[in-house]
Amino acid sequence: MFGLRKMRFVDIGTGLSMMIASAGILAASALHAADPGCAYPSGPAVCNDKIFEDAGERLRNYTSVSGGSACAAPAGPSCIQSAPACEPGNVFGNGGCAAAAGGCGSRLGGMFTGELGDPWTLISIFDDGCGGNRLKDNGWILGGHTQFGYQNKPDGAFTGNGPFLSQKEWGKLNLNQQYFFLGKVADGSKGLDWGFRMDAMFGVDGNEGQAFGNVNAGHYDYLNGFNHGIYEWALPQMYAEVAAGNLSVKAGHFYTIIGYEVVPSTGQFFLSRQLTFWNSEPFTHTGALATYKVNDKLTVNGGYVLGMDSGFYQYAGGSSFLGGFVYQATENTNIVYSVIAGDLGWRGDGAINSWILSQKWTSKFSTVHQFDVLNSNLTVDANGVPRQGNIPANFNTAAGGFTPRNSIGFINYGFYDINTRWKAGVRGELYHADGQQYYTATYGLNYKPIANLTIRPEVRHMFSPNHDQYSGAGSQGQTIGLFNQTVVGIDAIFTF
Repeated sequence: MFGLRKMRFVDIGTGLSMMIASAGILAASALHAADPGCAYPSGPAVCNDKIFEDAGERLRNYTSVSGGSACAAPAGPSCIQSAPACEPGNVFGNGGCAAAAGGCGSRLGGMFTGELGDPWTLISIFDDGCGGNRLKDNGWILGGHTQFGYQNKPDGAFTGNGPFLSQKEWGKLNLNQQYFFLGKVADGSKGLDWGFRMDAMFGVDGNEGQAFGNVNAGHYDYLNGFNHGIYEWALPQMYAEVAAGNLSVKAGHFYTIIGYEVVPSTGQFFLSRQLTFWNSEPFTHTGALATYKVNDKLTVNGGYVLGMDSGFYQYAGGSSFLGGFVYQATENTNIVYSVIAGDLGWRGDGAINSWILSQKWTSKFSTVHQFDVLNSNLTVDANGVPRQGNIPANFNTAAGGFTPRNSIGFINYGFYDINTRWKAGVRGELYHADGQQYYTATYGLNYKPIANLTIRPEVRHMFSPNHDQYSGAGSQGQTIGLFNQTVVGIDAIFTF
């Protein structure tokens, strides 16, 4: 899908300097926002009770997270209390006196069970100490995440630019995503209101967030000096929004509504991505999209976009309808339908229809089922064979090999909440592209040692009958059994 990209000289210093700066900001922010412990407040007397309540809640959260012996409620300036002795806890449980002692537990048990408390957020820098926040109270949002990941082999999707293998991102620890966002929510309940959002991303996943559908270099963030070897910058969202009542309209550059998985790593359970998502769905659009809440069960949306993956630029006459609906059938059943149809730009003329059914079966077990259908007149099929169509002739060379003309994707997920810190998941995918079958089976865990950190180990099996090898196009010229292998991966995501 991304064979049309060119890689430039590796400037790892850019990424390191950005990471160091980010760490400095986070450290300074954490110190600035730190609770003063149990010291008497220095603010107005009217805030005293609120501050003591907040301090007590934070101390209780700390106790459950770390297994420490902090007191459960403030007790004056010193706030020193002796904790009762506790029996050692096992790996997945607190000590024997956890319930009697208000959740003191063991340190080991506290790392694997217990309440996490509220995560720290970047916007909390602006808390006023009295329960207010000058930005949040006015609808502003500010935050991001840092993700480091490792996969031992290419996964046919994000790691290594899919089947092209044009970037060797596997076999090493990478900064996948350093992500920041800033915006203001348009709240229609206030009457006429305005908002906006801007997102920026840096890392080996940067090229996935770029507007590569522009195809011609130098437009927006695509091949415009944003690439530094396998690390790239991207500006995946930049839009304005207005809202009134139940209607909102955003215009600019934004993420697609097609499909279940997304570009930001915080948006899904697994480190790896679907083959369907990588090869047969858009990532971003430029245009306008309206959303209307009909009632508590039904929300519909519709709008006009310049095809797929374009950034403030219309390539090859891209002009499409984007829309769908979200229907809350029951308290435990959710149905999402989305479609893009028309001139898809770099993907030719055609349509993508996507259905998603989410079902919560018990308090701990849920499933998600997705069915996607792509039909187009794209000039290059999944085996790199040129076709006739309305795309410029030079597109055949630019696009490279695995870019399906027609495909069907059927993906099923199962999730089980073990406890507040552990969640298990499995994903099975059947991907049928231009007459060839591909299968993946992925299973893994999500573990949260603290509220802001998620660690995600996974194993991914890939299989395609009679379709074993794909040559590395422009990487090291090696041949890898991409579609018949097992891939092991792990990553860590810190949100702020």
